[in-house]
Amino acid sequence: MKQRPARLTTVPTLTLVGMLASGLVSPSAAPAELPAPTGPSPVGTTSWVLTDTSRPEAFDASGARRQVQVVAWYPAAAPSMTVAPYLRAGLPEARSLGTLMGKPNDLDDLAAIRAHAAMDAEIASSPSKFPVLVFSHGYLAVPSSYTALLEDLASHGYVVLSVIHPYEASATTLDGGKTATFLDGSNVLHREIQSVLEEWGREDEAMKGVTDAPDRSAQLRLLRAYLSGLGKTRRALDRWVRDTRLVLDHLPSRRAAALAGPRAERLDLTRVGVFGHSMGGVSAGQFCLEDSRCRAGLNLDGISQSGGMIDGRLPRPFLMVYSARPGRLGASDAICAKAVESYYRVDVADTLHLDFSDMPFWTVGGLRERGAFGVIAPERAVMITRTIVREYFDQTLRNRPSAFLRGQTSVPGVLVHPVTHSR
Repeated sequence: MKQRPARLTTVPTLTLVGMLASGLVSPSAAPAELPAPTGPSPVGTTSWVLTDTSRPEAFDASGARRQVQVVAWYPAAAPSMTVAPYLRAGLPEARSLGTLMGKPNDLDDLAAIRAHAAMDAEIASSPSKFPVLVFSHGYLAVPSSYTALLEDLASHGYVVLSVIHPYEASATTLDGGKTATFLDGSNVLHREIQSVLEEWGREDEAMKGVTDAPDRSAQLRLLRAYLSGLGKTRRALDRWVRDTRLVLDHLPSRRAAALAGPRAERLDLTRVGVFGHSMGGVSAGQFCLEDSRCRAGLNLDGISQSGGMIDGRLPRPFLMVYSARPGRLGASDAICAKAVESYYRVDVADTLHLDFSDMPFWTVGGLRERGAFGVIAPERAVMITRTIVREYFDQTLRNRPSAFLRGQTSVPGVLVHPVTHSR
């Protein structure tokens, strides 16, 4: 379903936080070099923080209001020498992970990585309007670990808004320079987070049962039974959907100089795509179900598609991308094929869950040696992910038919299923 660190005493799946908790990660002297964007435009980046005055922060007992950081990438007018750092929240993004294993400095080398985008660069002068993509990270993920994908989309003419869900990410920066992480004052996971993770204890078993079921009716019955036990997860999902809504509601009043004032009119809010990885992909589906501003949604390996879609109708396109994780392929099909007006599905061979992020490029941590990724080469994984996401949104938001998604051209190791239209 999501990137699951689970209980700190076991490693039920080879996910990043599970490895950290078991002491499997060791330091490395070199960080990583991100692949360059492939589009024609240089890329700019900026960030801002919004406050939702209607919501108290669930992770702050003081009564503080919910704050959400947005990190944006967009086509820039010209290249700049002021290149953005990779870790946008700084070392806390890495150190919160290291702290779980009692080695808070082991991932510090990540701070030496540089992105390709220019800080606060002027937005490109043309076209007059840019389609908007809203992205959500995985549960407890490092928000900056999706930079290669998001920069690439911006280089192809999208304004990309990465929503950092506070306290359920490795780290984010809030107003006044405050840092919020998934650790509490005792340097353990917040209790609210632990309660979510506890609900996922049966996920591997449940999804294998779904994928082994003989027909869609049996799959739906098993999915409904599993999802009925995810009350705390549903509460987290609602937080994330409301965070996304906050970002779109307040775009005209943003404070980021690079995209403020008259530049806000350059964002075409009639062409909004919403996507994410893992829990972020599940959140994208739920947001698209609830908010008509979403014109197309995409889920990168977030299984199963929980929330209200199992009983809902989604009158807009939605794409589910599956890794090759055992027992997971097609786990959300019964929900999506029934609910979604135009359901796309793409399977990527030789991948595991984290191959849709930047992490395969990290040379710190020894993650590849510990089996965190599939056998696919990092360069190929990022190329495939970029192609799928870009061509899907080009087709659904820009009316540029994709030969790839229509099955007219093929990519080795990538299976594109015929589009399913719900009745």
